Amino acid sequence: MSHCAGCRDAPGFSCERFGGKGACPEDTHAPRSVEGRAIAAAGLEIFHQRRVGPGGYAGLDMPACLALTRAQGIPDDIASLLLPSWEAGLLEAAAKQREDKDA
Repeated sequence: MSHCAGCRDAPGFSCERFGGKGACPEDTHAPRSVEGRAIAAAGLEIFHQRRVGPGGYAGLDMPACLALTRAQGIPDDIASLLLPSWEAGLLEAAAKQREDKDA
């Protein structure tokens, strides 16, 4: 898994893979649909389609993201349902990173 090594060192995290009783977030939050897994796999390419404004990260360039997902065979109607959640997560992470930096 992509972040298992980091989880071993995380304070208070008890992934059951390492003898704890917690659920792995990679398993718990993994996309279940073929389209969701395809968008997750295209994460780096989608991340590079972000728009930046004076205040920092402002969101995704949706037309560019839809072109990328279309090229992967994901229908626009499915991608347009999934991409806003992806964008919201990136915006939340960027805001958290700014808070941590300011603290």
